[in-house]
Amino acid sequence: MGDVAVVSPARGLLVLLAVMGVLAGCASRERRYADANEQGLTAAGFQMRRADTPQKLAHLQTLTQRKILVYRIKERLVYVWADAAVCQCLYVGNEAQFQEYEKLGLEQRLSQERRTAAEEDEAASLFNDTWGLDD
Repeated sequence: MGDVAVVSPARGLLVLLAVMGVLAGCASRERRYADANEQGLTAAGFQMRRADTPQKLAHLQTLTQRKILVYRIKERLVYVWADAAVCQCLYVGNEAQFQEYEKLGLEQRLSQERRTAAEEDEAASLFNDTWGLDD
């Protein structure tokens, strides 16, 4: 007969808790990503529309998720961001709102880069002060 691995109940519980922790971490990262995008979309003037009927939710689930897509509807461009998992909603905007969203994203990235550069400068200064590398 082949070998059979026996897992103690305590070890099984630890494995289950570890798997749940990983899944919870992914879910919270997914939530943070969705929240950050929703804040930017709202700040840019996009309008949120809830999937408040089974038909809307079913359609929402068919769309590309958490990515801005552009549709031409009645000779105008409509920008759409769908999220069936977290908010069960759709954000809709026009060209001007999309441009504002892009601008806000660029400003946020530049701000982050400035913070990172300042932190690196501070770390370099501490490193230099501690080890006397400019002697």
